[in-house]
Amino acid sequence: MTKRQAVITGAGQGTGRAIALRFAAAGIKTILVGRTESKLRAVAEEIAASGGEASFQALDVTDDGAVAAFGAALEGEALDILVNCAGDWLIALMEDTSDEQLDHILRVNLRAPYILSRTLLPNLRRSDNASIINIGSIVTSISVPTVTAYTAAKVGLKGLTGSLAAELRSERIRVVMISPGPADTPMREAASPGIDKAALVQPETIAEMAHTVASLPRGITTGDFTLHSMLFEAPD
Repeated sequence: MTKRQAVITGAGQGTGRAIALRFAAAGIKTILVGRTESKLRAVAEEIAASGGEASFQALDVTDDGAVAAFGAALEGEALDILVNCAGDWLIALMEDTSDEQLDHILRVNLRAPYILSRTLLPNLRRSDNASIINIGSIVTSISVPTVTAYTAAKVGLKGLTGSLAAELRSERIRVVMISPGPADTPMREAASPGIDKAALVQPETIAEMAHTVASLPRGITTGDFTLHSMLFEAPD
């Protein structure tokens, strides 16, 4: 029996790493994608040590040429799951956000999932139960100050998820967005040093939900949803 195969971006740390470990524990072959080869190698070694199977490809998901080459290398292979988890964060007032910062946030969080999903769609069509899972943010359902660029990107990702789900419905390819509240990841620690970790979602919880979505029977899907700690209080 052929192993199911998943591509996970942002897999070198945080939520992406947790998803890779969960998928590998379920017997899914994982292809780890991220910018830092040393981090990806460490996760691949961790998976191998646990008896799983993983390969990795260091690439910047905002580099169209690198993404195209990655897709070409997978030509003809079936892909069962694509997890668009790579992302970046910016805390700044709109008036203090440069055009370059805005472009970067939009490219990482919105444009890259669009391009990668389009690039790997032929591979997903070779699966008998394919999933695209986009990792969003709770900012798609609550309004938070000083994250206008990030919010614009993630709300755009929510729209992309819904529209693509409608496009691929007839092919029974599910497209779902999981939008966590603040999560216990290196990115969150950098953004909010000293935050109360009791109010954070653990990456393993997000990973468990991603695995649940990807394990639904063919032809079954779910709506987008948020995950957050009951101790999390949204800013006024």
